[in-house]
Amino acid sequence: MVSEQAEVDGNGVIPPLVEVTEVSRRFGGVQAVNSVSLSLRHGEVLGIIGPNGAGKTTLVNLISGHEQCDSGSIRLGGATLIGQPIHAIARLGVARTFQNIRLARELSVLDNVVIGHHLHRRSDTMSSLLPTASARRARAGLHETACGLLALVGLDPKAVSNRMAGTLAYGDQRRVEIARALAAKPRVLLLDEPAAGMNRVEKARLRDLLTAIVAGNDLALILIEHDVRLVMEMCDRIAVLNFGCKIAEGTPAEIATHPEVLTAYLGTTAAAKPPPPPAVAQSGRHATAAGDLLEVRDLHVAYGAIRAVRGVSFSVHEGEFVTLIGANGAGKSSILRALSGVIPATGHAHFRGRDRGIDLTRTRSPKIVRAGLVQVPEGREILGKLTVGENLALGGWTRPDKQELAREIDLFLQRFPVLGQRRDVRALQLSGGEQQILTIVRALLARPRLLLLDEPSLGLAPLLADDIFAIIRDVHRDGMSILLVEQNAYRALELADRAWVIETGLVALAGSGTELLGDERVRASYLGLEAVTGDR
Repeated sequence: MVSEQAEVDGNGVIPPLVEVTEVSRRFGGVQAVNSVSLSLRHGEVLGIIGPNGAGKTTLVNLISGHEQCDSGSIRLGGATLIGQPIHAIARLGVARTFQNIRLARELSVLDNVVIGHHLHRRSDTMSSLLPTASARRARAGLHETACGLLALVGLDPKAVSNRMAGTLAYGDQRRVEIARALAAKPRVLLLDEPAAGMNRVEKARLRDLLTAIVAGNDLALILIEHDVRLVMEMCDRIAVLNFGCKIAEGTPAEIATHPEVLTAYLGTTAAAKPPPPPAVAQSGRHATAAGDLLEVRDLHVAYGAIRAVRGVSFSVHEGEFVTLIGANGAGKSSILRALSGVIPATGHAHFRGRDRGIDLTRTRSPKIVRAGLVQVPEGREILGKLTVGENLALGGWTRPDKQELAREIDLFLQRFPVLGQRRDVRALQLSGGEQQILTIVRALLARPRLLLLDEPSLGLAPLLADDIFAIIRDVHRDGMSILLVEQNAYRALELADRAWVIETGLVALAGSGTELLGDERVRASYLGLEAVTGDR
């Protein structure tokens, strides 16, 4: 809600507190932010959402001075922020938190909050070192203010002030970060993924806290958050980024039904294209009698205090196509990384049966690959300085039959001429789509029984994404069992025999691909429609 204390101009119009005009930022060949314009009024809450890699954090970095714009302008209350150092921008009234908690973990909670006052206190070394009466009064005043801020964010100063910040629970550390940011007396507060790793109850408390802070401190708030439901519940307006561009801006109700937003989050369908042959569509369903190739039960994954996966269970049958879908930050990629042995997990994940198979949560990655479970990672992760041929040869590192491996590489290069023509070219010189084909073929050369695909269409233009989905469909047609994590929910569901919708580390929905393709609850899971309609 726009503050009643905001000043108006001579025409009775409340001018923007923050004006972002046509800002752009490029990193090498990646256009992270492309001519984005935003405005924010005093007392207003603006949400910034978008798929992975949309440019959200880069935009906040530009506003706070942690990155410099290539072009465009950013103004706060009429003062330009472009070219200003970070501390000067903070002094003008911009405070922020980060995706990853950046507390001084070995300092007390109270000292962490006091640090936030540094912009508004005189730097007097002698007074700081000598126990003069004025120095004692100044310190007492800072401590009193810091305790007030801790109470404001819902922490008991008496209970936490003297504890080391790193010993607090994850959600409480987030609160300390917000208190420290408020200590800088900001006019605008930038929060980057403040609810990451929180459960539903913790997020509801955070929502109430932030709403109260904005109302009680008369400041403006920019919120970046993967949990779109939280954004829908508390923001006055929402801007949506995709591939560095702003594709929509409006109220939560307008954003929840905006066609371009739906496409960015849920993808498109291939309804205009001919369906795959019956053998493809039915292969997984006929194979269910053969038992589970992969059985996951009560899987948990945590990154320190962040609980990314909270007891997920699902299965993949021999010859089946299964997909995991859900909004950004739901925990999908963490599930695949845990199954591949890349990160630790608890629970059970039995591959190739409980009796003669292996539990993936207790097995190292090399043995997992040798057992026949191979992942195509998010972001492709090619070895850029090696040639296409050398990358492919590494795909068969577990195989003793090197002559047969060389023959298969030749066959794949014939099957995919775009790679064959570039066999001796360094992989970093390939386009994004060509690199994705390379990673899929590299994985297939390990002769997997189950292929894990993590966001294979990420960052690709629609036509290139179509090529990747065609390859995945053909690989499944050849008999490969597939577990797919994919941002394009519609395309993934069209291919899938069965699917699970993951939300905040939990299974929210499950069913056949066809059933979920027409289920409005999938759309609600991505875009928080309950928050707009009130149906909670």
